Amino acid sequence: MDNYRQYILEHLKICPQMRDTNIYLKLVEAFPDLQVKRATFYRYMKALREQHGYPHASKRKTSPREISPPGYEAQADFGQYKLKDMYGRIVRIYFFCMVLSYSRMKFVYFSPDPFTTKTAIKAHNYAFQYFGGSTQTILYDLDRVYVVSENLGNIIFVPTFEEYVKRIGYNVLLCRPRDPQSKGKVEEVIGYIKQSFFEGRIYTGIDCLNSAALAWLDREGNGRIHTVARKVPREMFMEEQKYLFHVKPYSEVSSTVASFDKDGVVSYKGNRYQINTGMMDAHKRIRIEDDGEMLLFYDAETNDLLAKYPVTEDTGQLFKPEENYSRDRVSLTIIKQYFAEYEIAQEFIRRMEQQQPKYFNTHCIRLYRMTKFYTIGQLLDGIEYCIDTERCSAYELLAYLMYQYGEHIAKKFLPNQQYFNHLARSKEIRREIDG
Repeated sequence: MDNYRQYILEHLKICPQMRDTNIYLKLVEAFPDLQVKRATFYRYMKALREQHGYPHASKRKTSPREISPPGYEAQADFGQYKLKDMYGRIVRIYFFCMVLSYSRMKFVYFSPDPFTTKTAIKAHNYAFQYFGGSTQTILYDLDRVYVVSENLGNIIFVPTFEEYVKRIGYNVLLCRPRDPQSKGKVEEVIGYIKQSFFEGRIYTGIDCLNSAALAWLDREGNGRIHTVARKVPREMFMEEQKYLFHVKPYSEVSSTVASFDKDGVVSYKGNRYQINTGMMDAHKRIRIEDDGEMLLFYDAETNDLLAKYPVTEDTGQLFKPEENYSRDRVSLTIIKQYFAEYEIAQEFIRRMEQQQPKYFNTHCIRLYRMTKFYTIGQLLDGIEYCIDTERCSAYELLAYLMYQYGEHIAKKFLPNQQYFNHLARSKEIRREIDG
């Protein structure tokens, strides 16, 4: 262990309260060839801390929890944490977490801003997609994000949240005031995230943080034996997942149809947006989808994605696409040239055009993006699966590749919402293939 002594001391110097388990996981990540039992490592850490005067982190007291039936209850709550960025500046991070009470399967989603009802609903959608469904009930605090007021059992929900709950179809349980023990499972998860995930981490951006959290959940958060349940959450989840009910995708996307001028500029909410209209006729229309965060501009007839811009509160601005956006306008010819030597790929493209005529160009764009991140061998493996199952689409292909080669690759180029949609399908493929 002395070979790693300096590496350990560097981390202890940055964060003396960092748990020994966290340091062990960092060692394994930095030195894959490390061969040492955890018990040996913990004994070494105890002596090292005593020698250099680094105290242990205080241990959290736990108490027995009620055992909920599988699929019956989840608990959700918010937390926040201060991280330092690479320049030493303090950045406050807000997070939403949900835990299934039976299996202790966890989910966490980070935001740079305090949660509103709208962003909390977005986090719920991600959680349901991660779990593959919802429990019958979810337990909450009396938080202003969800509840307007509560007086002797007379509860007034925030209208947007109440409508969301009705649409999804689960029941809401509210925690009694000043009684955090009634939702002790999620309180425990909040502390666990702060200690096990955040400690010693440098902030490099919210997307990087959410991506790292998914990997941490898979490896540590849901992959290790729970200290109270004495079982691995992911293994217990295999039983609980059968009792979750399917949640249909929910969004608050508004859709508007607009025209463009001779320069390909579309006016929307006080701003002007440059669109690559290509060979579109002047009488054609643009469909604008606004989810509150991104504006997506589509050809209203073919549903081809033409441009996307972040939503802004500014007005009177002219926004132009990035120079490299033209790459995303992929033609069938380019795709066929890429797979020219592979007849099975050509057959896949023919079937995709037959099965997805309306969105064929969109699927070609996605397929072209995939060639930048997957090898030809991986793509052909997925194409063979799609043809065998008679589901020829870029969506099905990518979901299979996520199942077969890991989810981290798709995370590099998929927006969050699309990533979780594909992740849900990849989990279904896993069940279909592995049982």
